[in-house]
Amino acid sequence: MIKSIYKKNAYKFGISLIPLVIVGIMAPLRSYMMQLLIDSKSYKDLLEMCLLAVAFSIAVFVFEWISKKCQAAVVRDMEKDLRDQVMRKLFYISANQFEKKGLAYYLSKLTTDIGIILNDGINNVYGMIMQFVFVVVAVVYLLCVEPLILLIVSVVSIVQFGVPNILKKKIASSRKAYTEAVEVYLDGVKNDLGGHKVIRTFDAVQQILGKQEKLSDFVSRKNEYSSKTLYWAQALASFVNNGAFLIVLGSCLFFVAAGRITIGEVVAITNMMNFVLTPSKVIANGMIQLKAMEKVKAELESLLELESENDNKESLEENIREIRLDQVHQQINDSFSLDDLKLHFEKGKKYAIVGRSGSGKSSIIKLLTEYGADYTGKVLINGKELSEINRESIMRVSPVCYQQTYLFNDTVFNNVALYQDYSKEEVIDALKKAGIYDTIQKLPDGVDEKIRENGSNFSGGELQRIALARLFLRNKTMAFLDEITSGLDNETAYEIEKRLLDEDMTIINITHRYNKTLMQKYDEIIVMDSGKVVERGSFDELIDNRKAFYDLFKILSE
Repeated sequence: MIKSIYKKNAYKFGISLIPLVIVGIMAPLRSYMMQLLIDSKSYKDLLEMCLLAVAFSIAVFVFEWISKKCQAAVVRDMEKDLRDQVMRKLFYISANQFEKKGLAYYLSKLTTDIGIILNDGINNVYGMIMQFVFVVVAVVYLLCVEPLILLIVSVVSIVQFGVPNILKKKIASSRKAYTEAVEVYLDGVKNDLGGHKVIRTFDAVQQILGKQEKLSDFVSRKNEYSSKTLYWAQALASFVNNGAFLIVLGSCLFFVAAGRITIGEVVAITNMMNFVLTPSKVIANGMIQLKAMEKVKAELESLLELESENDNKESLEENIREIRLDQVHQQINDSFSLDDLKLHFEKGKKYAIVGRSGSGKSSIIKLLTEYGADYTGKVLINGKELSEINRESIMRVSPVCYQQTYLFNDTVFNNVALYQDYSKEEVIDALKKAGIYDTIQKLPDGVDEKIRENGSNFSGGELQRIALARLFLRNKTMAFLDEITSGLDNETAYEIEKRLLDEDMTIINITHRYNKTLMQKYDEIIVMDSGKVVERGSFDELIDNRKAFYDLFKILSE
């Protein structure tokens, strides 16, 4: 996947190398200009060389500016492509796959890892190419002036290329350890900042700051270790470089004494030598960075190549007419499972799933939608086995409304339309059905009012109604509801649930509320306990049975 991004930008990358190579050729030639200035034989020659040197410097500046501009454009496009590919992948994989890693992991990929690929990869390659051009020009010059000096410079340069191999494995592992530490840090920051209000309310600021200091120290030390390892390799290369300079300078002085080169050539050679030795060091360090980047690149590549659990499965294009579960078993964790489920959901009917906390209510909806893991038995949707169906397509025709409402830091309109092509009139109609439009229209900007972070400018009931408008806007024939009225006051919860039950749609609702009027609206109430269906029937039937539901109703009814 990353290779395809490289290929896509290969043409632009190639074009951007033209001014870079020109600068790479011209920069070392400044040393030759110095030689001509020093060895000028007359005032006239000196004046002409000064004018030529000024024009030459201006030309170098212009091409360098063009080179940097082209390089920045290529890096910009590749950065955008990388981020776009990662985001597409994150919304392509299933919710089940997404939640295995956690948000901090993906944020690290979108920030730290992409930054490393751009800086240690693309920008580094640009630098190495320019340094290579420096070397070629300098070698040609030294070959023409004094081949023996070129031989000396070549020997010490080869030594420099061997330096990175001494620490390359240690550098790569330390770099990977740093990126993993950043993931841990981001996860800690996300959790603690997300609980800002709770932390302040319960006076836990000092404890959280202490925890954050430890996290910050942890990631800083990993960064320090990574940097130290890299600096050791760079310092070793610098030591070789300094020794090489002294060797070459001594050789030049010997050739001057022997009358084989001029003082101007000595100045040019010592300057030109830097275009062999320094580039050798830079290229060596660049190789270190490329080696260190490989693990980060490989991990990002594995994410981009990750196949969705829904690949090669048939999409459910039609509305759900019926769902059948027959002797279904699903292991949720080491201590809990769904056992011997036998259920039948029919189009147009309303179903309530009730039971104590931890009885397996939500696990049923997770099984039927995108979060369900492997199971045994039969789960048939419109006669098709669930394991053969693209689960995303199930949620497209029958969305899931969760207890925790997620609203974007955007307008009411965009939160309901979700950036899809709906008119303002359609959104307003949906808000009316959700019973929230009277409140919205009184706001200064109406449906264009912006919802602040965490919905702080709306109550919990108002936010839930705005989220409910999403469902009404799309006019679906079926919906899964996972305790959507949890945390709301009784009056608001009653009104929201009543609006849903009055809709001409199939409802499978997990609820902990036992209002008699609402319960009587359900065609069937399914009672769960310890992962099993222990009772089912209409409200009146279950009350007459005086079993599990009757006991729950007596305790929890309003």
